[in-house]
Amino acid sequence: RIIRLLPVYGLPILTVALIIFFSLLLPQTFPTYLNFRSILADKAIVALLSLAATIPMMAGRIDLTVGFGIVMWHILAIGLIVKFGVPWPLAILIVLAAAALVGLFNGILVEVAQIDSFIATLGTGTILYALALWFTDGRQIIGPLPPAFIALNTTTILGIPIPAIYVVVLAVILWIMSDRLPIGRHVYAIGANEKAAALNGIPVRSYVIGVFIVSGLIAGFAG
Repeated sequence: RIIRLLPVYGLPILTVALIIFFSLLLPQTFPTYLNFRSILADKAIVALLSLAATIPMMAGRIDLTVGFGIVMWHILAIGLIVKFGVPWPLAILIVLAAAALVGLFNGILVEVAQIDSFIATLGTGTILYALALWFTDGRQIIGPLPPAFIALNTTTILGIPIPAIYVVVLAVILWIMSDRLPIGRHVYAIGANEKAAALNGIPVRSYVIGVFIVSGLIAGFAG
């Protein structure tokens, strides 16, 4: 029974084992609240991008734009506020809309144009990275940012950095959708056998395009 559970719970078990190991190795520095908070704050963005990449993988696709997009989306958000004086809530909406459009474009390339997802998203990601360099001219964007905008990443709730709370909430939502709702079963079915899923009446094209849009939205939110 333990051997059967290892492929499912292997990573959480390894994580707990590593925490115990380093806590015993460095008892004065590792198992402290300050280190715990630092890890949560530093790795939350990576965790959000991991969740974004996981969704297309459920459907048997790869989305490489999440890594390139994080560069474009945070630059675009700051640039709209600093360079063009756009109110920060509107800047966020523009970034999310642009990220969703990129996801839609990826979905169309993969499902309509029938381009391999690895190749399609690598090309799209390279274009995003080039646009980011063009937008900034290869320089840092420097200027005052509204405190409310900065608070989206720096607020703490009960001592926990808010980016970590974003990750937990999003992970729970995705877990419910993927493991407890029909939409998740359908996406898994597409990833397991696309032809069989289509024969069972699942709209494969709509679902595949949809997972890329959701992936783009989460990457935009991380940005």
